[in-house]
Amino acid sequence: MKEPVRKQKKSSEGSGANVRAASRTIDLFEAFATIRRPMTVSELARVLKIPVSSCFTIIRTLETRGYLYSTPPGTSFYPTSRLYLASQDITKSDPVLSSVGDTVRHLRDESGETAMFGKLSRNKVILLAVEVPPGPSRYMPQVGDMRPVYATSIGKALLGSLPDAARDKILSQIELERLTRKTITDLAQLKRDLDLSRRRGWYVNAEETIPDMTSLAVPLTLRGEYYALAVSGPSVRIKANLQANLDRLAAAAKVISRS
Repeated sequence: MKEPVRKQKKSSEGSGANVRAASRTIDLFEAFATIRRPMTVSELARVLKIPVSSCFTIIRTLETRGYLYSTPPGTSFYPTSRLYLASQDITKSDPVLSSVGDTVRHLRDESGETAMFGKLSRNKVILLAVEVPPGPSRYMPQVGDMRPVYATSIGKALLGSLPDAARDKILSQIELERLTRKTITDLAQLKRDLDLSRRRGWYVNAEETIPDMTSLAVPLTLRGEYYALAVSGPSVRIKANLQANLDRLAAAAKVISRS
């Protein structure tokens, strides 16, 4: 009776080690993207907050696979373009981005605001397409960002697309954490906001995640799945162009849904 238990524990520990190694590898590439220069093993270990021995193992594996190379005098490392080339091939074949990319860019150009496209992922919003207009901006989202479902316009639009039972299940599993003084943290108030937004056909994040920043979103379906499209910018500008932005969102959502 004891042997199966020991095997299960060992398997669980091994799985945890694999997840940790994968997470550290992603952290390593993100560290290079942020720091943008060659780093030694000890530097990377400090940045990643992991033991030098663990960092060395990851580096040696990536170097063997051709994703890192050593720089003179041989003690520092930097990524090769192999990951970039692989990501280009992946992006070219993205089944969603190939359908929505041009429309999201057009929405950005027409509105002059940041345009975003996302869907639900494990009770959060994952941004699948982001187009930021040129010039300084207080909000610089990136593809792959995970955003709170209850306090973003895209998240609200996705919640509003679901049947009430599915929506309530998600809301029961998350904490309505206060992000700004305008974040809705009362569940009953949030449900009223979602119901109102569902009836009018659009959703708003009125400075609920970032002060003085507002975003508008509309839900849509693409190949049988729920998605949402949003524009985001300074509250004063978004409010001044409210109807124009809503019209642009509606038109863009229609284009995407037909693709």
